[in-house]
Amino acid sequence: METKNCQNCKKEFIIEPDDFGFYEKIGVPAPTFCPECRSQRRNAWRNKMSLYSDTCDSCGSGVISLYSPESGLTVYCNKCWWSDKWDPTSYGQEYDFSKPFFTQFRELIQKVPNISIVNDNGIASVNCEYTHDTWFAKNCYMMFSGWYIENIMYSFFVLAGKDMMDCMIIQSKNEWLYECMIARNCYQLKYSRHCMTCIDSQFLYDCRDCSNCFMCAGLRGKKFCFKNKQYSEEEYKKILESYRLDTFSGVSKAQKEFDEFILQYPRRCVDIIQSLNCTGDTISGSKNVKDCFVATKECENCAYSEFIGTDKDCYDVVMTGETALCYEGAIVDHSQMNLFGLFSVKSQDIRYTQHCHSSKHLFGCVGLRNANYCIFNKQYTKEEYEELVPKIIEHMNATPYVDKKGIPYKYGEYVPAELSLFGYNETFAQEQFPLSKEAALLEGYKWQDRLQMTVGKETITIENIPDSIHEINESILGEILGCIECGRNYKIVPDELRFYKKMSIPIPRHCFQCRHDARMRLRNPFKLWHRSCMCDKSGHNHEGNCLTEFETSYAPDRPEIIYCESCYQKEVV
Repeated sequence: METKNCQNCKKEFIIEPDDFGFYEKIGVPAPTFCPECRSQRRNAWRNKMSLYSDTCDSCGSGVISLYSPESGLTVYCNKCWWSDKWDPTSYGQEYDFSKPFFTQFRELIQKVPNISIVNDNGIASVNCEYTHDTWFAKNCYMMFSGWYIENIMYSFFVLAGKDMMDCMIIQSKNEWLYECMIARNCYQLKYSRHCMTCIDSQFLYDCRDCSNCFMCAGLRGKKFCFKNKQYSEEEYKKILESYRLDTFSGVSKAQKEFDEFILQYPRRCVDIIQSLNCTGDTISGSKNVKDCFVATKECENCAYSEFIGTDKDCYDVVMTGETALCYEGAIVDHSQMNLFGLFSVKSQDIRYTQHCHSSKHLFGCVGLRNANYCIFNKQYTKEEYEELVPKIIEHMNATPYVDKKGIPYKYGEYVPAELSLFGYNETFAQEQFPLSKEAALLEGYKWQDRLQMTVGKETITIENIPDSIHEINESILGEILGCIECGRNYKIVPDELRFYKKMSIPIPRHCFQCRHDARMRLRNPFKLWHRSCMCDKSGHNHEGNCLTEFETSYAPDRPEIIYCESCYQKEVV
């Protein structure tokens, strides 16, 4: 075990023996950034949800793009980028030993055409033009990071399911969900969090196998409950009707009441189920996972990662599935020994790549497909490649790239965040590690002042939008609304209105981005604090206060009541 000082934030962090074993196995030096700063650096290369209208630089057609028109990048539509009309190796260049590696790599990224947005629309997906990192989908709009889904709108990270809107971290075949977060196998559920197999309910927290329940917390196998009390079916329906959840005013009243109600009930320190020897939060069916967040489907021997599934022996990866021996990567699915990659999938033994697919033995490459033994997009023989790569690594260590803060970047570090193609406020880094414009610029990051949005164009005021969805007709489709929080203009689209009508949901008064940000504020941060159980009840196998200690994603200054797993199980099950 070794304690180090982070090059970036100057805080201490620990590298454990298992960590050293992993780094030795994949042939990289131990990190010089702490896990949080490594996460921030990776996520500064991932566009969050900022989309722009642009033109394909190959065919001239209009495209939806992740890159602002002012970026200076060459952008191709999906069809042109995947076509044989251009050759990524034509941008190949000799490695220049007089310049730092990362300077040359950034120059190559700037030259090679970028795919405008990443999805398989028109291939394995249908009618999913306005989606990013979304696959095997149908009829989805403003959906970010989803797989095997249908009729999903304004949502983030959905794994299998259909007919959902304004949801986040949804797994395992859910249907008809609205404003839900961390849900599994639910049906017709609204305004709920941390629920499993719940049906025809609203405003639930940490409930399982419940149906027809309203404003409840910690229930198991219940029906016709309100505020955790049992009622007859007739009494329950009268209570539900009295809240007028078809109206914006009724939902606002219920949300405030619900938020206050659930603070009375204890919460488990971490959401880890059916797992062994795991730390982090929102983990299921995994083994030997350390400090990971949102890990599903048999992850094993992974650490410091987020949004992973079926990954084995991987460190510091994000939004990745079915990988082995991968390190410091973002969206590097179905790969082995994929190091320091971004959107490079189905590949083996590749290092420092972006948008390289189905390839082997690459170093510092961009936009290659089905390639082998390339450096900076230039083709080499196997012998030439194996001779040159060690020399480049030696040069990276001898002549590091130095960022604006004076931090040297040698081999083994992810690409510096200050070289990102995006403004800091366009990325997931801003979501997890928020900074003001001034602070971001001081850190050396870029900032996007021209996010594509309009304000002041509304054709109907909030006061003139009918309170109940039942009073809304199709004329709302022709109106331009203004967000009551940020002022951004937005519209209601036909599929959205049909969803609201079927689910009896009032027209939202906030734009999609503000609704997403509100959900983010409800989600626990991807960070752990050392705390003690707050239980002081008798009958929980302890006298007085429980002395169990644990790592939790609930900060000490938060108002929730946090229990260890043992006390939690006795309280709610």
